[in-house]
Amino acid sequence: MKDNTTNLHPPDITAQKTRSIYILTLIRIIFSTLIAGLQIFFNIGITSSKFQVLIYLWILTVFIVSILYLALARVRLIKKRFLGGLLYLQFFVDIILIDSLIILTGGIESWFSFLNILLVIAAAMVLGRRGGIIIATATAILYGIIIDLQFYGLIPVSYNASYRVTDFLYNIFVNITGLLLTAYLMGYLVSRLEKTSETLQKKDVDLRELSRFHSEVIENIPSGLFTTDADGRIYLFNSAAEKITGLSREEVALKGINTVFPFLPLPLLTGRHEGRINTPENEKYIGMNISTYRNSEGRVVGYIGTFQDVTAIIRMEEEIKRKEKLAAIGQLSSSIAHELRNPLASIKSSFEMLREGHLPSETRQRLMEIAINEMDRLNKIVTDFLTYSNPKPPEHGRFNISRLVDELFEMQMTINEGIQFQKEIEEDIKIVADQQKIRQLMWNLLLNAIDAVSGKEGRIYVSLKKTNAGVEIRVRDNGRGIKKEDMDKIFYPFYSTKEKGTGLGLAIAYRIVEEHGGRIDVNSEEGSGAEFVITIPPAPEEAV
Repeated sequence: MKDNTTNLHPPDITAQKTRSIYILTLIRIIFSTLIAGLQIFFNIGITSSKFQVLIYLWILTVFIVSILYLALARVRLIKKRFLGGLLYLQFFVDIILIDSLIILTGGIESWFSFLNILLVIAAAMVLGRRGGIIIATATAILYGIIIDLQFYGLIPVSYNASYRVTDFLYNIFVNITGLLLTAYLMGYLVSRLEKTSETLQKKDVDLRELSRFHSEVIENIPSGLFTTDADGRIYLFNSAAEKITGLSREEVALKGINTVFPFLPLPLLTGRHEGRINTPENEKYIGMNISTYRNSEGRVVGYIGTFQDVTAIIRMEEEIKRKEKLAAIGQLSSSIAHELRNPLASIKSSFEMLREGHLPSETRQRLMEIAINEMDRLNKIVTDFLTYSNPKPPEHGRFNISRLVDELFEMQMTINEGIQFQKEIEEDIKIVADQQKIRQLMWNLLLNAIDAVSGKEGRIYVSLKKTNAGVEIRVRDNGRGIKKEDMDKIFYPFYSTKEKGTGLGLAIAYRIVEEHGGRIDVNSEEGSGAEFVITIPPAPEEAV
């Protein structure tokens, strides 16, 4: 993998100093030419005509010195070792040139004393705080000497006779103070600027490193990633997204996200989304999560989406469901065969014995009763299986469930006199449901409770009441209970722990509850009886 790491190199000092020499030389030539031209053409500030020749010589000197600087800056040895000294030499020579110009243009009355300030500013910028103070000190000393020499008449530059000693002292004080303060302030500003520049350079490197890291992460994550604006236009599309969709980022840039994923609604909704897309290779199933992207003010400015190709997982799930269905069919077929084999064996044995023809009349009668009972059992198994496997849709109607439950309760209490029955049924509760299916549900639950307590003095408790969730029915017995390992199987078809049970009663009850959108819960421990709690919610408006 290509290493895109950005290293922080120290700045090229030699290149910076060489550039400073070129810039200073250019400024010197332009500025000196401009000022000298004004003096020559407009005769401003020249105290005597004899100084005009000296002005020409001054201009020539500036050009010669500038050319000499440029030549020295190109010498390899000086460029390598003495470039900093050459900069100091330039500034010291500039001090002499500026002060000579001040002498030529009137000394204390010269308009060009401000050039010393500009020189100190340039020195502080190029040489730093220390260099700026050195140049400012040298400039102040030389300027003070010039003004003193002018006052004492040691240089042939006249001045206004009204000037007193205090005027000269004030001029010297103001200029020296201004130069030193300028050097200090510029040095401070330059040092702060350098520190700020270094900090910005480091921050720039850090930001570029962070940006590169983010790019590497985005491009190398295995999930597809995209970002959009608030209107759903695509702005980012990583490599994994290109691979999954078969579309390049150039193809989808600024297009609506629903052109790539047709199953997405616009405007985008956050959360989980699933759907299919058609790629040049085949059809793919996509699983996607979308979240909002907010700016620093907390305002939603776009969306971020991550997605995966879940085609293999979906097909694996379909294959597992198919295998589970085949396994369930095989298990159901085995259970049916087992349930049918027992009564068929009894019937066959009875007819084989009857075929011999030498049995007493009483025995023949008994065998015929066995065959008929087993045929009835076969018919019941087939009927229950058809009820379970091919249920009719519920036919909703309003009826009084209190009356229905009470009737079934009284019927079972009459048939099973050896069992103690208790009831707690609220009166006049009406629901919208399939009355025949609810009757079948209650009948199966009561029969299951009666079978659980048969052969002993048992107790069965039935309650019916209205709750916030709908209608709640409870059927509780004190029978043998349900084993812990059987709790998950009691609603399976043909699963029964009873000798003569078909294993379809509870399965049918579960199917009826499910058809009405309700739930059935079981509370039981082995040896402590069982309680079935059925909740039937109000029917939907369309059913009503």
